[in-house]
Amino acid sequence: MQISVIGLGKVGLSLAACLAASGCAVVGADVDAALVDALDRGDFHTPEPGVIERLKRAAAGSFAATRDVTRAVRDTDATFVIVPTPSNSLGGFSLRYVLHACDEIGAALRQKKGDHTVAIVSTLLPGSSDAVVIPRLEQASGRTIGNGLGYCYNPSYIALGEVVHGLENPDYLLIGEADTKAGDLVLSIHQRIVKANSPVARMTPVEAEITKVASNTHETMRVSFANMLCSICSEVPGANVDRITEALAHRMGRRFFRGATPYGGPCWPRDNQAFSAFIDTIGAVSTLPRAVDTFNYEHGRYVLDKILGLSAAGDTVGILGLAYKPGTPVIDRSFGIDLAGWLARESRRVVVWDPLAMREACRALGDRIACSASAEECLAVSDLVVIVNPLPEFAGVDWRAGRAATIVDCWRCLPAEVIGQVRRYVPLGQRPRTDVASWLDAVGDDRFRLLVS
Repeated sequence: MQISVIGLGKVGLSLAACLAASGCAVVGADVDAALVDALDRGDFHTPEPGVIERLKRAAAGSFAATRDVTRAVRDTDATFVIVPTPSNSLGGFSLRYVLHACDEIGAALRQKKGDHTVAIVSTLLPGSSDAVVIPRLEQASGRTIGNGLGYCYNPSYIALGEVVHGLENPDYLLIGEADTKAGDLVLSIHQRIVKANSPVARMTPVEAEITKVASNTHETMRVSFANMLCSICSEVPGANVDRITEALAHRMGRRFFRGATPYGGPCWPRDNQAFSAFIDTIGAVSTLPRAVDTFNYEHGRYVLDKILGLSAAGDTVGILGLAYKPGTPVIDRSFGIDLAGWLARESRRVVVWDPLAMREACRALGDRIACSASAEECLAVSDLVVIVNPLPEFAGVDWRAGRAATIVDCWRCLPAEVIGQVRRYVPLGQRPRTDVASWLDAVGDDRFRLLVS
C-alpha cells in the first residue's frame, strides 16, 4: 500500500508515522522546508508521544518527506489531506488550504494513470465536500467521482498529546464516502493501524461532516453542564459536585463530565461557533450551541470572581497550568492564559508555571506575568495559588513550599496528605456543610419561599 499525506502537522505526521510503522510506503508532503529537511535528516523532534518511535520502527525507506505534492501523489494510491481549515471572520472554516491541496493533487493526477482516492481529514463545515471540495478536485484532475477518482471525508477523533493513541484506538472510524470503492480503500488503510475493535460508521460526506462537528459541539455541552453543576455546588452548603456528577454518570456517562474550568483548545471553541454559524445559514435554530459558547465564557468569569474574592489588590497569585489541557504545550483558548491576563488587569501580581507551556505562555503574556522555574517556586512566592490543570507532574511537587498560601483547586485533584500541608485549601465545586435553610434565607431574601409556595 502506497499512501501520501499532505500536511505534516501534529495529526498528519502522526498518521504518516503510524502508517509507515504498519508496513505502508508513505510519502509526506508539507510546505515547511525546515520540517521536511529535519525529517529527511532524521533529527526531527515532537512532543507527541509515539511519533518518533513509530518512524524509527518503520522499515528503511518506507517514509519520505517532500515539498513536492506532485511527486507524493504520483507515486501513491491514496492521499490523506490534513491541512489547516482556519476560522474566518464569519465563524466558518476557510477552505483555502484544502482547495490549494486539491489543485495540486489534481495537477498530479493529470500526469498519472490508474485510480486514486483522496481522503480529507481536516475539519469541514457540513456541505463543504459536495458543494466545494469534490467539484474542485474533479475540475483540477479532469476526472469524476467513481471514474478514476475516489473521495472520502475521513476526520479523526484525536486529542493533542495523545494523537497516536487516538489513531490506533479510535472510539469509532468515521468515513463519509462519495463512492463505495473509496470507502472500502480508506477503511482498509485504517485497519492496518487500528489496534482496537473499533466500530465503523460509513455514510455520505455531508452526514460525516455533520457528525464530526456535532461530536465536538456535544462534548462542549457536556463540559458546560458539568461546570454549571460545579458553580452551583460552590454556592450551596454541603454540596459536592463530584458526588453529583458520579451519580449522573450512571445514566449520562463519564466522558468530559467533571465540573472544573472552561473548555478551550484549538478545536472545541471554534467548532461550536462554526456549527452555530452553519445552523443560522440554513435557517435552523442555533440557540443551543450559542448558549454553550456564552456559558463557557461566563463560567470563566465566575471562576475569576471567586479568585478575586479570595485575594486583594497587590497580592501575588500563582497559576499552575497554562496549556489548554495537561500533556501539551498548546495554549489556544487556554483558560490559564485568560485568567493570568484578567488577574493582572485587576492589580494582582501573577506568577505562572506549566511543565510544557512556559515558553508559549510567557511569549503570549509578556511582562504582565512572572514565569517560575518550578512549581515549588510558584508556590513559595504566592499568597494564593490556582490549580487550573490537574497536571500529572503534581505527584513530584513538594507542596510544603505553599504552606503559607491559599490553594484554589479547580479540579479537586490534590490528595488529603497534600491538603494538610497548605495554609488553606479551597476546592471549587465543594462548599462546607452549614444550615441550608438559614443560607437560603440569607441569599434568597424570601425569593426561595416564593418559589416553593
